[in-house]
Amino acid sequence: MRKEVIFAIAAGGVLGLIIAFGVWRANVAFSPSNRSASKTQASPTPKPEFAITLAKASDGDILTESSVTLSGITKSNTFVMVSGEDEDVYVRADAKGSFEATIDLSGGTNQIVLTAFDEKGSETSMRLLLVYSSEFEKYIQDNQSSQESTDTATDSVRGRVEQKVKEALSSPKAFLGTVTDISEGTLQIKTAEGEIKQLSIASDISVIKTGKTNKEVKLTDVAIGDFIIAMGFKNGNGVLDTKRILISSPLPEVTRRAVFAKVFKNNKKDILTQMVKTDEDQKIVPAKDALIFLSSQEKNTKIKFADLKENDLILGSGEFSDSTFEARTIFVVARP
Repeated sequence: MRKEVIFAIAAGGVLGLIIAFGVWRANVAFSPSNRSASKTQASPTPKPEFAITLAKASDGDILTESSVTLSGITKSNTFVMVSGEDEDVYVRADAKGSFEATIDLSGGTNQIVLTAFDEKGSETSMRLLLVYSSEFEKYIQDNQSSQESTDTATDSVRGRVEQKVKEALSSPKAFLGTVTDISEGTLQIKTAEGEIKQLSIASDISVIKTGKTNKEVKLTDVAIGDFIIAMGFKNGNGVLDTKRILISSPLPEVTRRAVFAKVFKNNKKDILTQMVKTDEDQKIVPAKDALIFLSSQEKNTKIKFADLKENDLILGSGEFSDSTFEARTIFVVARP
């Protein structure tokens, strides 16, 4: 009996010590100084991300003019190549990273690639899809007239917010994808990214089947599985009030690339270069009707491919064919 009492007392003492130690650890863990230290360790200062952010234009915009001015921000003093369907434009970002470039558009869809390189050759890129349609101007004017007829005073904060919302909704947008569902007054499409988009059909909708010659058809000619370009105005629920539909082929994969390199030998028909970032050798040949420019702050001066010199720092736009880069445009961005 005495042994059992002694054992119970010892066990109780050990249990008490364990509980006391647990309370002490909890107090230390939740003390203000410890919490502050944990927060400091858990949130190191993030490094600035090298990216391109556009202020104008935005993906899916419909434009009725044959050119567009893109403006945005990226890393300061970077070399920015804007590559359109038929034209390439080079600009230098300023000390704050701001840049602006005007590029010509081709009729229909325009897949634009923007690439920025810093002085060490690190790069970032983004893609932008724009639709050029002069035919859509009449729908924009009709929509603006409708917006103006319902305008309210904008002298209050609420009024100004409502005005901003109306301006956003009045911007024409294009949805592209494969038709997955058809019902009365609505269509559903699936984009290349797998996103489902809803379309409401306007009473005055125009449907065009594209090809060697474009042909106006009926809405009933749109079938599940068709790839379409739906053009209209997005409402507050993200549904497109569709005014015009183009039945077309899916967009081709974009293979245009930009390279940043230094010339070390000109063989007249090709140049041998070293990539700025990796120092790897890169052979570059000019595409048919390639354009070569000597760039300065004031202007781009057209030169010949044979005029490229050793140690020229170049920015090229084109496509890779095996290990060779075929350039349709080359800009000499620095010359010793």
